[in-house]
Amino acid sequence: EAGGSSAPPRQAVEAYVRTVTASMQLPDAYPQIGPDPTWNEWNMAVVGIPLWLWVEGPAQMTASRSEAGLAVSLDARHVSTTFTMGDGRTVTCASTKPYVRNAVKPGEPSPVCGHTYQVAAKSPSPTSVTNKATGTYTVTATTHWSVDWTAGGYSGTLTTQMSGSRDLPVGELQAVVIRS
Repeated sequence: EAGGSSAPPRQAVEAYVRTVTASMQLPDAYPQIGPDPTWNEWNMAVVGIPLWLWVEGPAQMTASRSEAGLAVSLDARHVSTTFTMGDGRTVTCASTKPYVRNAVKPGEPSPVCGHTYQVAAKSPSPTSVTNKATGTYTVTATTHWSVDWTAGGYSGTLTTQMSGSRDLPVGELQAVVIRS
């Protein structure tokens, strides 16, 4: 239209919003596990002992960017985290709570997000991240985010996710009674 300005088409705005969202640098989804296996003499998680699960980072982030006269405002909220435990089980949690060494009684289950292995890991894990670790399960955390946006007179919600994995040694302890 002559002498006036027109808003860019919604498709172009959404494409730009996706680009800005991708550059937002949401926190890595590296799975945290407590108690950490390196804290015990066996250097492994133990069958039958509850584990706490969480990921580090904020639960909400905001960002904005302005380019070529188009201002984008983003508000990202963590919705949930899905932990694929490597033993065929999946745990999805809306919130998590970090395990704090010496502040939690050993063997106490997480009040919000946890898992207890029932079987020791086979050796080696077919999905091992390092492909070398024996007696491990590969644990993958996937954080799910909802991103509300406004730009160019439009608004909407996008979803995105971040994933990370680690190998977790899991074994079984057995008591042996020796009679004298």
